[in-house]
Amino acid sequence: MNTKLVECIAQIILSLSEEERQLLETKITSAGSSLKVPQLTQQDILDLEHRLKTFEAQYNMSSSSFYQQFKAGKLEDAIDFFEWSVFYEMWDNTQKQLAPTQS
Repeated sequence: MNTKLVECIAQIILSLSEEERQLLETKITSAGSSLKVPQLTQQDILDLEHRLKTFEAQYNMSSSSFYQQFKAGKLEDAIDFFEWSVFYEMWDNTQKQLAPTQS
């Protein structure tokens, strides 16, 4: 078990507002009842993009560049980086779902 990752996720969850915790619980519950990832609303996508832009401005790096470096182990294990990677993965998965299927 990756204890450090679990601790970081716990810190992220504890830093959420009550409204964000309720939304997370709803998402987890609905994901457990379905194998398909729930579709995000347009507002959810805009919120994700805003969070990514905040990290990009703070660290002066694009999210895609950050994610490549983070996954390659070139960056430290800061809680910001774990949070940023989760938001990027959510955004990236959403973009893949929204892309038209190619035949």
